[in-house]
Amino acid sequence: MSRIYSAVDAVAGAIVAFSRLVIIVSGIALTVVTTANVLFRYLSASGGLSFAQELPMLIFPWFIIAGIVIAAHAGGHMAVEWLYDKLDGKARKAALILANTISVVAFLTLAYQATVVAEIAGAERSPVLQLPNSIGYYSLSIGAVLVSIVTIAATTRVLRLGWDYRLQIKPEEIVL
Repeated sequence: MSRIYSAVDAVAGAIVAFSRLVIIVSGIALTVVTTANVLFRYLSASGGLSFAQELPMLIFPWFIIAGIVIAAHAGGHMAVEWLYDKLDGKARKAALILANTISVVAFLTLAYQATVVAEIAGAERSPVLQLPNSIGYYSLSIGAVLVSIVTIAATTRVLRLGWDYRLQIKPEEIVL
């Protein structure tokens, strides 16, 4: 059983590392594209880079969902801290299990629905880059599955090690 818990923690750690990489790469890309577009808008008569209007709409969902995955891993997404502070022992763990179960079911439902919508949106293409409009929906679907996995990992950590080993998000300590 210890190997299963270790594997769950390892998968969650890999997902968080991947999410950090997505945030860094997409954040840099968003900054570079937006800055280049502003520069070209002022330096050229054409009014900027035509693709620079579409690229942020394709990159931004990945940037956001990666942040949500990291927050979920640290217990900062859809948190119900006020309730946990009012409970002790088994009641606190039961509340955590219930809240995280609801969260996992909701995110898996969201992942499914986002995939359904992505299949519909995939028929349309962006005007300049000719990329399918489903990209943003797939980012939501993939991210929702990853949020579910890290939420399960956080729950198993508390069940295995106890309440004191629950990750808690502290804004001043968040580093990519």
